[in-house]
Amino acid sequence: MLLNELLSKKRIVLIVILCLFVSILFSQIRDWEQLFQAIDRPVVDMKDSSIGLLFALPGNGGGLAYFTEQDSLNIYSIATNIGTVSIVPDDVNNRIFCAFGCGSNSDGLYEFDVTTQEFELIDWYFYPHFVKKLSSGFYYGYGYNMDGGLLHTANGEEWTEIDFFNNKDVTDIEENGDGKLFISAGNEIYLENEGIYTSLTTPSLIKDIYVRDYPNDDEIYITSGGGSYSDAVYRVEYENNEITGLTYICGLFQPNKIYEYENYLVVGCIDYFSNLFLVEPEENGQVQEIGEELGIEGAYCFDLAPINTPNFMVGTDIGVFLATHLTSTDDQQIETVSFVDLSNYPNPFNPSTTINFSIKNDSNIELSIYNLKGQKIKILAQDEFNSGEHSIMWNGDDESNKPVSSGLYLYKLNVNGKTDAVKKCLLLK
Repeated sequence: MLLNELLSKKRIVLIVILCLFVSILFSQIRDWEQLFQAIDRPVVDMKDSSIGLLFALPGNGGGLAYFTEQDSLNIYSIATNIGTVSIVPDDVNNRIFCAFGCGSNSDGLYEFDVTTQEFELIDWYFYPHFVKKLSSGFYYGYGYNMDGGLLHTANGEEWTEIDFFNNKDVTDIEENGDGKLFISAGNEIYLENEGIYTSLTTPSLIKDIYVRDYPNDDEIYITSGGGSYSDAVYRVEYENNEITGLTYICGLFQPNKIYEYENYLVVGCIDYFSNLFLVEPEENGQVQEIGEELGIEGAYCFDLAPINTPNFMVGTDIGVFLATHLTSTDDQQIETVSFVDLSNYPNPFNPSTTINFSIKNDSNIELSIYNLKGQKIKILAQDEFNSGEHSIMWNGDDESNKPVSSGLYLYKLNVNGKTDAVKKCLLLK
């Protein structure tokens, strides 16, 4: 009976993949294809497993989700109002570890039995961030406001606290090609060597650690920031088991997750202006927005596409998209036009502030002001600009030249139709 069920599930997975393959064959001219129409909500994690693709759906009605049939998405949860934030399969033992919750009494680490489709609580841990499997075992990180920790198990049977990270808000962990562990907690990045940890303080909260694919798996990148002037992507430099510094790659607003595509970094942001970027993995690397047509407000996770590699999937606030042919034509390559330094002074300001930017080539520029609802309230500049440095004053008014109220505003620089940067300014009266 169980064998027949497993064979049936494998056939379902093959059917889904075949349908995806046919869909892709007839959509070669497009860069993006939305997958799994039944998933029209946020997807914050996804993993491949023996039963197919697994999805972590947060919030009300969320949970662990996967397709039991081609068009039948089943969602398994511990409660209707609590979703998952991270999942990892243990195919050898036919189970899935799930991190549930985001600040409730039911937050914790759970084990899902694929055969019985039931959950078993491992233990309660508030504000989980991730559960993942590395070559050295399974890890679970959690916490809020420096009240958290990091758990480890070699085989998924007995989870123990790593004492060094007690009372630390552990947000991510990764392992490089040499087996070195990199752990983020708050705005600290740690390197582990035989139980000894060295660290470096970053400008702001670390959201993600990414290790490049072989043969570049000695390169470590992080996203740092949660909506401040120091939001950026960095490469972590280390030598002799110590972290020696950070190399600035690019500035992006609320960078969240990193992936890799044909020797570029793919950076997903949580921002209703611009969300997905290709980035050159080098100091002050060039940046190109690639997801502007998707209509998404956040990119939460990445995974390898089931076919047609090196294409990839991205989980967003409205479902899952498949990226194809992002660099297949000349006009889709990384552009040489990029902002050098977008800033304003004074900040906070009253009644006016000067916005400064620099471009490397003659370009068509639009500089606009937005409120926090995402509404454009004024276009400050919309014209051809020569290469070099430029300054434009904003007098704290809207398109009708009427003064706006005190508060936080966003200014957005578009270069040749692409969002190049978004920064914040504060008007105080």
